[in-house]
This record gives sequence, structure tokens and C-alpha cells, in this order.
Amino acid sequence: MRIFVVDDHPIVYQGLEQLLDCEEDLAICGYAVEANSAIKDIDKLKPDIIIVDISLKGSISGIELIKAVKKRFPNIVILVLSMHDESLYAERAIRAGARGYVKKEELTGTIVGAIREVMDGGLYLSESMTSRLLNSLYYEQPERVTAATEKLTDRELEVLRLIGMGYTTIEIAKELNVSGKTISTHRLRIRHKLNLKSNSELIRYAVQWEKG
Repeated sequence: MRIFVVDDHPIVYQGLEQLLDCEEDLAICGYAVEANSAIKDIDKLKPDIIIVDISLKGSISGIELIKAVKKRFPNIVILVLSMHDESLYAERAIRAGARGYVKKEELTGTIVGAIREVMDGGLYLSESMTSRLLNSLYYEQPERVTAATEKLTDRELEVLRLIGMGYTTIEIAKELNVSGKTISTHRLRIRHKLNLKSNSELIRYAVQWEKG
């Protein structure tokens, strides 16, 4: 099975390479740190599975990359490997088209099993996240208790994460390759959705949320 890795931390790629060297039927065929180059390389290399992080360099997040890959290469299987809390991003990743979600802290113990599970057509999540996802899919929405951040779009959630990391509006605009006005609009919408009255409340909320 040919595996393509999209992650902006070289140590993750190196760790995966060392881990998969022990597997006779698994091999990494390529590596990218941001979405645009990843899509070009995926088109050339035609991997069987892509392992992608949520946070990437450039203007396209891991969630947006998953959507783009599934639209352009529907037969490629996608597995998320991320440091972010599963409860915050796993459902978004699955809805975008990923087949599984593994936290980086569990890398050595579960990644090979996760790869084999999703390549066999299964879904790989922790037991608690599987239960939560099934509830969200099969229970009626009015009965579901929705977390405040679930009201946000994928891009708004990315902006909230960067605010929590201390980025200014200008820095976020540069990171996501959009205008400062666009980020200001995102910030206003986030405030309204989270019922925050000021930018200072937004910053406090974002910092606390990012720290978990």
C-alpha cells in the first residue's frame, strides 16, 4: 500500500517512515507540508492512502484538503493524524471524507492498525468518538446537545484556533492567504455564534479553548 503524508512537521514523517519500514506491505511514496503541493504530488504519485494533519502551512487547512482530495480523487482513502483533540475535529474530518482519526500521541501504538482498518473499508476512531459520531448521525438533531464551537464553519474554527495561539488579524490573514477584512468578518461571525460581546471576550475564549 502506497502512503502519502501531508504534515508540516518533518519529525512526524520521519517517525512514520521508521515505523512503516517494519511493515513489508506498507511504504511511504511521498510527503508534503502544505495542501497545494500535496494535491499536485498526489495526482502524480496516485497513492492508496493519505495521512494528513489538521493544521498545515499555507491557506488550506487539513479539513479543506480532505474535501478537495475526495472531490478530485474519490477512491483514495484518507486518515487524519493530528495533535488536536479528537472531540473537536474528528466529526468534521469524517464528514469531509476521512475514514479515521488518530491522535499523534498514540502514533506508535495504533497507526499501523488504523491504516489497515481504513484500507479494509472500516472506520477508525476511539470508542468514545465512535459513539458520539453515531449519535450525531442517527439521533434527531433537535435532541442533540450542540457544543458552541460546532456552530462554526471549518474556516471559522481555524481562525478561532489561530486567535487562541496569539495571532493578530493581520497575521491570520497572512497565514490563511486572505485579506484582513475577511478575517475581521470571520471574527465578527465567530463572536455572534459564540455569543461574545467584544474582541477581548473572543480572545479570552479562544485562548482557553486552544489550551483545552
